[in-house]
Amino acid sequence: MRRASQEFLEAKRALHDVDDLSRGSLRVAVTPTFTTYLVGPLVGAFQSRYPSISLNLREISQEHMENLLLSDEIDVGIAFSGTPTADLDLDSLLVETLALVVRAGHPLASERSVGLDALSAESLVLLSAEFATRDQIDRFCRQHSIQPRVQIEVNSISAVVEIVRRTSLSTLLPATIAFAHQDLKAIALDPVRLERTAVLMQRRHGYRSAAAKTFVALAKEVAAGLEGIQEA
Repeated sequence: MRRASQEFLEAKRALHDVDDLSRGSLRVAVTPTFTTYLVGPLVGAFQSRYPSISLNLREISQEHMENLLLSDEIDVGIAFSGTPTADLDLDSLLVETLALVVRAGHPLASERSVGLDALSAESLVLLSAEFATRDQIDRFCRQHSIQPRVQIEVNSISAVVEIVRRTSLSTLLPATIAFAHQDLKAIALDPVRLERTAVLMQRRHGYRSAAAKTFVALAKEVAAGLEGIQEA
């Protein structure tokens, strides 16, 4: 029954789909870190090129995103690679590098890189446990025998950024977030980097509109520019 319903809805959307993108709609979901640096340039580029496409954008957890993709409630998801899901196609988007992020006046602000032992010496503000980012940080610390001093936990990336900007605390966040703020510095971890692969997610064998195909291609274009900034 669910499959028949999905096929009916897909056929209905296909009737209204046009290759020239003079009309149409697109449903996209992203996990929270992407709203801080990827969503702005990506949506800005998409809207300026294809103003007639109606875009519905959600910020949700990866688990919820996968469920919505499987039930055909969204067209494209941007999240991280992990345990493969048989009914979803994953397309690599970018490699996101997490760095030690500090304010401009921090004692480490002039450093280009720090050893992993520096993480144990720092007082940190980190995202709380419900974030995939925090789980990745905790696993990285365990793997490398790092004992971080977590002084503050919050459930908002913008709160982490504001606390770092106004205190002596540091954090671990994608380096590209720091690059968006003149008063923040991203310091690379050396010799082992904390990296993860961002992916575009779509339902396998599902209908893919002209808008969805174009959005995926544009996401890769924008992501390539952001990876260049990370490596600079």
